[in-house]
Amino acid sequence: MTIDVRSSTGALAAFLAGILAAVALTNPVRMRWPVTEPQSKIDQWISSQSTSVVVGAIVAVAACVYLQHRGSRRRAWAFVYVGVVVLILIRYVVPEELGLDLLSVLGFAKTIAAGLILGGAVAASWDSRIGRNLLIVGLVSTWLAAQSSTGDLIPVSTSSIGEPAWALLWLTLICAVACAITVDPESGIGKSEPGIAATALAVVTGLAVTQRILSSVIDRQERPSTYSGWLVMIASTIAVLTLTWFCTRKLDATSDSGGFLWAATAVAAAATTVFADLTDRFFLDGDRTSLLVITALAIIAVAFGLTRARHRDRRIAALALLAAIPLSEWIFSGDHELVLLLRIVALGVGTGLLFGSVLPSNPVIGALGLTIPFTALVFMSIGQHDIETVSPTYVRPDPPSTYFQQDTGLRGYVDASEPGAAWQADVSFVIVDATEAPPRSVGTALLMCVVVVASGIALRRRNAVDTPSPD
Repeated sequence: MTIDVRSSTGALAAFLAGILAAVALTNPVRMRWPVTEPQSKIDQWISSQSTSVVVGAIVAVAACVYLQHRGSRRRAWAFVYVGVVVLILIRYVVPEELGLDLLSVLGFAKTIAAGLILGGAVAASWDSRIGRNLLIVGLVSTWLAAQSSTGDLIPVSTSSIGEPAWALLWLTLICAVACAITVDPESGIGKSEPGIAATALAVVTGLAVTQRILSSVIDRQERPSTYSGWLVMIASTIAVLTLTWFCTRKLDATSDSGGFLWAATAVAAAATTVFADLTDRFFLDGDRTSLLVITALAIIAVAFGLTRARHRDRRIAALALLAAIPLSEWIFSGDHELVLLLRIVALGVGTGLLFGSVLPSNPVIGALGLTIPFTALVFMSIGQHDIETVSPTYVRPDPPSTYFQQDTGLRGYVDASEPGAAWQADVSFVIVDATEAPPRSVGTALLMCVVVVASGIALRRRNAVDTPSPD
């Protein structure tokens, strides 16, 4: 059997680019950094991180639009390795002593670079079944697994999951450069109608910005479990569904591929309670499941789902599986490690089945849909617990590197490696009530199930979707 080195390199580059883009765009709200800054500056920093994800998503679609207009596959891979170079520079700079203002700037640079990587990888690999599937597997599985990496106290970085590993950065750079050098000069990227590009840019901007605004409204609720808090969350969810319906109609008018937005919305909603349980793991006693194990399970699950959906429409099975995930919260809590892993597998399989059944042939619509899970900030905000930041705090003299304080069921984490900083009055840390049941458990599960069902109804009312050729 002859091995096509060029195609194999392109597929590997797409897989690595998907992983790297997901690492750079994933930024869960839960953070455990050693910070010694005024509370107002910390709040601005946290707010800028969600905004930077929105910017990265818009850049991803804009980059794909531009590359499809130019029709150059070599230029697409150039976008990927330029984005990787930016991430390498950021990775090199971040370990230095940096203030939150500069970290915010680097955070925007990081997500913009991730947008270039995602947009370039989609444009370069979307017309190849293997490359397209590996890109989706890398992106979605990393998005699923990265949520479990927020438990350990990490050095100050641009996101709550830390910076991409050096090995991932260099491997992606080497593969992207190799693809740009060896690309077939006659192999170009198919161009689409200008109307599709303009509509896709308007849709991603409208959806992402609206999600950011609504999520900030939810985050400002002092007690989300109260009646008024739930009214805000339900109203925000209805607003998101209404806007998604409007956007899909606009996309259908030009490409008949709006169903991919509903699929991505259903996936993001189904993942809400799973992610909330994953970020809770660092409150539990005992060792957590290894991140490598969770990543491997996610990769296998997503790949299995995509494979099963290759020759047959699996939308009903996928939607049923996704709807069952939040409902399982009523029976099992996040304390059950095995059940949590089964949820991750079910989420990966359901995502693969649904995405594989509704994949659009146009790469711009593909890039748009793949950004939805990262910009579903309303669902992420609904799934979070009450988080309270307290200042000032004092710690004992000569403390260990990380000082653990427990008082009336509240757990706090303060970096006290600097003796001088240990006595500063503006030291802030995150505390969470670990004794009460999560306020979102049952209500959030039901709300997210409704979102999945609504998305499923919208999908089932559609005709057969515009799927790419099974080359």
